[in-house]
This record gives sequence, structure tokens and C-alpha cells, in this order.
Amino acid sequence: MEKPRILIVDDTPANLLVLNELLQNDYRISVATNGPDALEAAFSEYRPDLILLDVMMPEMDGFEVIKRLKAHPGIRHIPVLFVTARHEIEDEEQGLSLGAADYITKPIKPPVVQARVKAHMKLHMYRQHLEDLVSQRTEQLRQGYIETVHRLTRASEFKDEETGTHIKRISYYTRHLSETMGMDAGFCQTIFYVSPMHDIGKVGIPDSVLCKQGPLTEDEWKIMKTHTGIGAQILEGSDSPYLTMALDIARSHHERWDGTGYPDGLKKEQIPKTARIMNICDQYDALRSKRPYKPGFDHGKTVDILTRGDGRTMPDHFDPEVLEGFKKSMDQFEEIFETHKD
Repeated sequence: MEKPRILIVDDTPANLLVLNELLQNDYRISVATNGPDALEAAFSEYRPDLILLDVMMPEMDGFEVIKRLKAHPGIRHIPVLFVTARHEIEDEEQGLSLGAADYITKPIKPPVVQARVKAHMKLHMYRQHLEDLVSQRTEQLRQGYIETVHRLTRASEFKDEETGTHIKRISYYTRHLSETMGMDAGFCQTIFYVSPMHDIGKVGIPDSVLCKQGPLTEDEWKIMKTHTGIGAQILEGSDSPYLTMALDIARSHHERWDGTGYPDGLKKEQIPKTARIMNICDQYDALRSKRPYKPGFDHGKTVDILTRGDGRTMPDHFDPEVLEGFKKSMDQFEEIFETHKD
């Protein structure tokens, strides 16, 4: 294994020489003589595993350097040990409050420096190893949740033969719309995997209603609406972020911004954002798709209905932010539908 790397930051050549000779047998050494060079080294491909940092330097002192190091998620984990002639208790308190792992005063005592560097390096390496193990385990769990999602989604396909390509398109619609709206990468990835579960509750709807070749009666429509509650019951009780998001979508994707939706009559921000995104994606695909009781509309007519309304579907049904994101994504929605046709 390669030796761990230490970055020594000091504007005095003699101090750099002493620390280098003291540590070079056990570590790879990089040096910087000022704050800007120290930051550049910390962000370079030769990123250090530990930093020894002087306080009193021209241009940028050590306190400012550590502030900038700790402000960056990619390197804030690197332990910083101050090695400085400033020995007042207030200086030490300030250094530690800014995130320093230790505070060593000059003139240095070689055994003390070696011992503290060794201890903090060992702790850092242990943390890195632990984070790697946690990351591996998290990925295993993520893959497990995704497999669960796929299996539950397949269950809905057995009940409704028209569901297969629809749920594939839904994944792409929801992810693209989320990206257009500026949602973070984790949100976009999760909604891609879980949005196909929006109608999982249809496994509890009688075939006589679900597969009826024609318009539903009022009583049949009431039965059909219960699929949202059934889906929520199937998905509830999990701490998984995937199934938690899926639950919100399954229960609330037929809620409307103006409060006229079902099952709970939620209004505006009461509706989970995931369900607001799902609602317009589901509506777009339903309008484009052929059903026993209706033809499939073309892209232009579908967009016109969603953005201008036709009496049954109105713009007021949608979160204005989501509707605006849809308008920006119209071309991609059409491409997704044409690429994954029934």
C-alpha cells in the first residue's frame, strides 16, 4: 500500500525542512508556503490525507485556510493539525472551533508531533474504511429496494395488460420533469425508480371494474378510486426512502392543486411534491393513450388540454411550478411517448 500523504503548509523554509525530515520516512510529503497554494494542493489529484497548517502566513492566514477547507464537502473530512507559534489559549480555541483536529505549538517537540500525526492519521484511515463499508452496504440496500420496486410493479402488470409500457414511460417523464424543475440528483433518481408504483393499488380492484371495456358507472368509479388507498396500505410502514416516496405518490397522485382531487381533497402544498409531479405525467400519458372508451390524442391536442383546459381537465388542477416545468419539457415528453409506444 502507498504511504498516506501529508500536506505541510508553512511560509518558513526551515520549518518545512524540519517537519519534512521528521515525517518523510512514514508518509509522502507535499508542501505549500502560503494559503492559496495550500488550497490548490488540497483540491489537486494529490489530495492529502492530513494537513499540518501554520497560522501566521502572508496573504491568507491559517484560520482563513481552514475555513475554506471545511466549507467544501469534498475535502472537509481531511484532518487539519495546526502547528504554530501562536500559543495563547484564545488562538487554540479559535483553531479548534474552526474544525482543527489538533493544535500543536512551536517550538515543536518531535516525539509529540510524530505521536499526534500518527494518532490522527490512524483515526482518519479508520473513518475512511468505515465510510467505504457503509457506502457498500448502502448500495446493497438501495439495490434491494429497487428490486422490491420492480417486483411490486410487475404485480400491477399482471392485473392490467396496458400497464407495461405506461409505467416505463412514467419513469422517464417524472425524472425528466424533476430535472427540469431543478430537483437534486437523488430526488430525480428515486422518483425514476418509484413512480411506476403509482397504481400498485389496482391489484386490489376487481377485474370486472379494472378491465371493463367501456365507461365506468358511478358505483364502479367509486371502486376504482379506492386504488389510491389500497396502494398506500401496500406501501406503508417502511423506512425506505424509496417506499416512502412511492407511498406519497400512490396515495396522492390524483389530488389536484385546487383541492378537487381525491382521495383526501388535498390542496396546493398539502399535496406531496412527488405526487404533484406524478399527476401531470399521468395525465399526459392517459390523454395520449388509446382506451376502450376513447382514442389516443396526439401530442399537440394533449398539450392544449393540459395547458388551456377542456372543462374536464384544467390548468388549475396542476401546481403552477410543475405546469411550467411541463411546458419546458413538452418536446421531451413527446419523444418519450414515441420511443416507448404500446
